[in-house]
Amino acid sequence: MERLSRREWIGLVLIGLAMTSFAIYPRVKKISSSPEIEKIKTLKSVSEQSKELTKLLERVGPVETQEQMLRSGLPFTGETHLLIHTIGTYTYDKYGLGGLSYCRDYFLSACYHGFIINALADNGLNGVAEAIESCETAGIGVAPQCAHAAGHGFLAWHDYDLLKALQMCDALGEKVSNFYYFNCYDGTFMENIWGVHNGVPSEKRWLKDSDIYYPCTDPRIADKYLRGCWSNQATRIYQFYKQDLKKTAEACDAVIHPGYKETCYNNFARQIHPLTKDDNAKVLSLCSYATGENWKNYCILTILTSAWSVGNRTNVFELCPLLADPVQANCFSRLVDQIIYYYPDKNTRKIYCLKVSSPTHKTRCLDA
Repeated sequence: MERLSRREWIGLVLIGLAMTSFAIYPRVKKISSSPEIEKIKTLKSVSEQSKELTKLLERVGPVETQEQMLRSGLPFTGETHLLIHTIGTYTYDKYGLGGLSYCRDYFLSACYHGFIINALADNGLNGVAEAIESCETAGIGVAPQCAHAAGHGFLAWHDYDLLKALQMCDALGEKVSNFYYFNCYDGTFMENIWGVHNGVPSEKRWLKDSDIYYPCTDPRIADKYLRGCWSNQATRIYQFYKQDLKKTAEACDAVIHPGYKETCYNNFARQIHPLTKDDNAKVLSLCSYATGENWKNYCILTILTSAWSVGNRTNVFELCPLLADPVQANCFSRLVDQIIYYYPDKNTRKIYCLKVSSPTHKTRCLDA
């Protein structure tokens, strides 16, 4: 099986499920919410919630607002992700291109998404390049999220012309050092499926009911863009088959190219993740829809990484012991890799290393 590169893997798991779920993920201990956040919880419309969030922003500023939202108990993904775009917009409007440092990578870096999209609208490609350069030093995982946000914005900017948006990703990469090209491509194709930044999904999106693999099958899409396309195609297939996981898995399994098949299955697993609500029994149950033992195990390991990437620091440690070797060993290795990546500080890392139940992997984690 062809493997995803490290950069592609990090991009996939950090992007996670921003547009696909309303699942609530365990996080830091909940504190008393401000009146604005309590009001947000009673509202159903993102536009109405945004008005309350703006009141909070004006009262305590963007950094404190994000800290309060982190501890609010609201979902990490789905509509909360879109709501946090408001913070990015507010921050850009108040501080300009230099305000990106006020964003935090909470809620799948949604503040960065909102900021980048507004920088594009006002300043074009040079403005985005100026803002995105600072993402490299803004925190772990932020740089790929900023590139992903740019992809979303480029497609909306070009009125859902995929080819022009993808070419804009390439142009941005020429201006930004260490640019995450894959994540920009991925954001472009994700926007093509969801169309969230224009309110109502655009009729110009590149989708066909006659071809569940489109636009990945369009000959105009160059090979270098196809990994980004397939990283979203299981979501499209899942929608087409009206949330039938078995048919979605079978469709991924039918992809001939081994690398794209893996990427499709990666998206399949990330599609499942919010359905589990971080119940490990459901992880095992829903991944059983995958075709064959190898893909079932791949699904489980991908969900482990996705759960960690969106903030699960509790029962994610209980998943690996449920598995049999050699999958269990792979699971512990992946868990330790996440801890090391997210917590370079040894003292902080120790807190999580000690939760690893495998002595061998716990030692590797502590000694990293």
